Amino acid sequence: MLKRSVLCLLLTLILTSVPTFAQRKKSAQLNDNVDLPADYSLDLQIGAVARGKAHAGNSFISGTPLDATGDEVFANLTKDPMVSGLGLPYQWHFAVIDNSVVNAWSFSDGEIGVDGGLARLMGTNKGLWAAALSHETEHTARRHQVRQYLYALYISRMVQYYQMRVSAGDKSANWALLGLRISAPIAQAKLSRDLEHDADINGMMLMARVGYHPDFVFALHHLVRLSSGEQSHFAAFFSGHPRWDTRDQRDDRAYSEALAEYNRRWPNPSESPGGEPPPVVFVGKPMAAENKKSKTADLTIPIYCRNSSELMTVAMRFLHDGRPVPLLATDESRSTTDYRQTYECSDKDDATPFSVHLPATLVGKDDRKVKAEADITDSEGAVLERVRQFDVHFPKP
Repeated sequence: MLKRSVLCLLLTLILTSVPTFAQRKKSAQLNDNVDLPADYSLDLQIGAVARGKAHAGNSFISGTPLDATGDEVFANLTKDPMVSGLGLPYQWHFAVIDNSVVNAWSFSDGEIGVDGGLARLMGTNKGLWAAALSHETEHTARRHQVRQYLYALYISRMVQYYQMRVSAGDKSANWALLGLRISAPIAQAKLSRDLEHDADINGMMLMARVGYHPDFVFALHHLVRLSSGEQSHFAAFFSGHPRWDTRDQRDDRAYSEALAEYNRRWPNPSESPGGEPPPVVFVGKPMAAENKKSKTADLTIPIYCRNSSELMTVAMRFLHDGRPVPLLATDESRSTTDYRQTYECSDKDDATPFSVHLPATLVGKDDRKVKAEADITDSEGAVLERVRQFDVHFPKP
């Protein structure tokens, strides 16, 4: 699988490997951004077209606790001066589509919506709704849809320009055109990811101002990833959405500012619209070592938590060629596929890694080289985070 650095190198070679072209013509360069128009007529046009496509054949959830929760949160967000003070020339509107898709969306003319799959995941948790809706509201308030449309239009005109030069007999323009066709989708995907981050950090500040703790953003990220999975680094390079892990890392840089704003406005979280902050769990890269001397597989997982003082449970599972590995009980009277151990999860400054020494007798002789994964659950058994698969080697007993 190509790594990002290799791919970038290939693009560079394509654009610069022809000496005559490099000497006589400059390669096609894409700007990082485009200017937004002063008026909002384009916003309204783009929004109307997008809504027509999205609404076609769909029904909507109405008169339920789900859409009532979203409606209440959305009204709180759009009344804040961070949004209302922009003087946007359209009416905000909220909708929930009755489907099973786990997603949220926004149109450039003020309509914000949530798909039914995501709505059901969030339930009536106002903080989770605030995390989703503040993000989408900021997409529209900051005119991201218009920015993407104009950037796509700019690229289209660049392609037309080089096609015209090719038609006029400029052979070197073929290379610029080839470079554009390869680099333009990557540039558009990067712009989209950057706008996602922009909506994340501004949405986090918006929800903090209104009274929803910024940790609900991370709780929502983890909830969606546990439900829908994570894309690979390679796929993310071509995707308009960053990986959830990447979002956690980038958003954590803006977290302290949003948290300070929340604490200033809502010194007693129980009195805020979103209530007490949610427990959130973060994990680092797991490590495993085969300890032949003690006849154990020694596992270490960096874990830290926010907003939780209760004991967590780390439930580990092992897989061999994709099948669950039965764990042998010490009394040989039963077997299971989960190995559980409690863990006192602390905040980042005080956290100590989770560690466990698994005896070699825990698995059969044919299951010494396995893949491991782990769920971190609260006292009620709700999964708060999942550790990605990693290799574990058990020594011979």
